[in-house]
Amino acid sequence: MVTLAYDGALRREELVQLDVEDFEPAHRLIHLRAETTKSQRAREVAFGSTSSQLFVAYLRERRALFGRIDGPLFRSVSNRNYGAPLGPSSWSKTVEHIARSAGAARVSTHTFRHLRLTDLARADWTLDQIAQYAGHRDLATTMRYIHLSGRELAARFYRANTTIHADRERLLAALLEEP
Repeated sequence: MVTLAYDGALRREELVQLDVEDFEPAHRLIHLRAETTKSQRAREVAFGSTSSQLFVAYLRERRALFGRIDGPLFRSVSNRNYGAPLGPSSWSKTVEHIARSAGAARVSTHTFRHLRLTDLARADWTLDQIAQYAGHRDLATTMRYIHLSGRELAARFYRANTTIHADRERLLAALLEEP
């Protein structure tokens, strides 16, 4: 669940409402149905090779436990709710347990979404691309998810400034060459 939450920058409700049929393993895509998204708009997100391997292993384990692999992806193994789809509160409790075990008090289900969108910004995705991936209609919302450090911003500034400076130098040199 953690790798899918991160890879897809999924909201808690989007993650727990995934169906096995929402996955396109050959292309490592998840089709998020409009009825499961906050914006009520369908979108596609990708997942990585580690998530792909874990997905296949989980489906094998799930088949052994429940005898089938269709329907809601994540199912409970508790005696009280055996085989029932996991709900948002179960995912929240799982993340709280992981955070306590790791000694990281500020981790929540939404942390994975923030991390992924920030990592996409680090990978030089445009704000529009990140907003589309996140399912945001407003770029201001997307901006709240991107947490680049001062060092990262300074490095980008210096790279951009170097490029701009070189371009200006070329333009000035071209002016000097004109008769």
